[in-house]
Amino acid sequence: MSNVIDFLERMGASVGLRTAGTEGLARELTAAAVDEGLAQAILAGDASVLREQIAPGVFYAIQMEDTPPEENEEQDDEETSVHMRRHRA
Repeated sequence: MSNVIDFLERMGASVGLRTAGTEGLARELTAAAVDEGLAQAILAGDASVLREQIAPGVFYAIQMEDTPPEENEEQDDEETSVHMRRHRA
């Protein structure tokens, strides 16, 4: 499992890996000894399969609006600009 995490970290830091073609990326995945199922998900760009195999289950993400509230507009305590989203991995 750590091989895929290390590879994804390296991929995020390397423009060459992010822009590599399928064949080049496949060679790098093989060289990094990434599990075949995870490698196929990376090559296919399938984030949902990758997420399910790395961290299965339900996770939550907070999404905040990027625009500040109007100064004249008073917000009620129950009404905030933070929204919770439930994701199923």
